[in-house]
Amino acid sequence: MRGGESRRLAAFIDSTLGLKSRYRQEPTDYFYPGLPAIEFWEREEFPWLADLESATPVIQRELAEVMRGDEGFAPYVDYPDGIPLDQWAALNRSLNWSAFHFFHHGRRYQENCRRCPNTMEMLARVPQPQASGRMPAAMFSVLKPQTRIPPHNGVANVRLVLHLPLVVPAGCGFRVGSETREWRVGEAWIFDDTIEHEAWNTSDEVRVVLICDVWNPRLSAGEREAISAVMAAMDSFNEIVPKADL
Repeated sequence: MRGGESRRLAAFIDSTLGLKSRYRQEPTDYFYPGLPAIEFWEREEFPWLADLESATPVIQRELAEVMRGDEGFAPYVDYPDGIPLDQWAALNRSLNWSAFHFFHHGRRYQENCRRCPNTMEMLARVPQPQASGRMPAAMFSVLKPQTRIPPHNGVANVRLVLHLPLVVPAGCGFRVGSETREWRVGEAWIFDDTIEHEAWNTSDEVRVVLICDVWNPRLSAGEREAISAVMAAMDSFNEIVPKADL
């Protein structure tokens, strides 16, 4: 059996024996029917992934430069006063989980992009979704020592999320649904963030991952265009500010 087949069979056995819980897609905003609920996707679906990984040393050098100071970093969780925080209370407006945004809710952070030209060149080769006020998203995600990101679900199953680990001390981990993995520097993975997931850093050093979203590869070009239009129309009709991509 190939790697993906073996993992699916093992998951089937664990589920059948009641050793692991079953998880499903539960997007907070947009659900597109017919897309498979896959925790970690197989690399073969993304032929451009190896090129991104090969640029890890160059991206690390740009990361090292921006991390010489705090300029450009912002709390990833930033809810206004009066909003119920639930599991985000400990991280709201905290730099324990911070982001150096390149794109956020579709907005381009010009100065941050200027400071990391090689990173931007590599991101330009990634099929990132486009939706006004929503997507794309890309950032250096910094998790400080002894910090945990609580279980949560993303906003839409039309996109997947890519992690490229850049700085990973021992004691860091990541769970999507029933599968837990450890980051390894330079080894990317792509997962469905509408399945419950969480992350932690129990070390005494920072953890940094390049994160960006990508179109779900099972969507046609026509579907992608239509999805972007529907999202923009709904947001305009409801006159809402999109929720954080948590």
